Amino acid sequence: MVSEFRKQKLLHLFNIFFDMDASGSIEKNDFVLAAENISKLRGWKSGDVKYKETLESLIKIWEGLQNAADADKDGKVTAKEWVAMWDIYARNPNSGADWQLEYCKFMFQLEDAGGDGAIDCEEFSTVYESFGLLKEDNVAAFNVMSKGKPKVTWQEFQELWIQYFTSDNPNDPGNFIFGAATF
Repeated sequence: MVSEFRKQKLLHLFNIFFDMDASGSIEKNDFVLAAENISKLRGWKSGDVKYKETLESLIKIWEGLQNAADADKDGKVTAKEWVAMWDIYARNPNSGADWQLEYCKFMFQLEDAGGDGAIDCEEFSTVYESFGLLKEDNVAAFNVMSKGKPKVTWQEFQELWIQYFTSDNPNDPGNFIFGAATF
């Protein structure tokens, strides 16, 4: 059973980062819109190689998400289906589906704009600001998430990732992995 706290975190992620068109469900087009948002952030045009790679990665993530969560096979993932899927993940996060691991990797690489294998505060806050979250809130979130360190490594990111989806403790730093917490 998903606690109210975890449900709020999951719905934060659903509403801010996945349901890009605010339709109340996640569909393939939401991933196209996300690719456009990310490309705008990075200054890529629709024909650029990086845009195409980003769109391909996001479509692959969509296909995995749809297979895992779209219980009624209607081509949409509702908030209820979303929460149920992550509840299953929380029971055994070390055996996450390929798409979940791909999504984790994608997010780390998106945030690691400099490509140095670590995320710093500026990289982190810029990504979440592009999704409409306030920069100062994201800076504060990074400081909690990083435990005051200047960078978060890939290994640390993976641990924080699991914590986000499994923890019921509001004080855990993983709760801030997706920017300013509104839950």
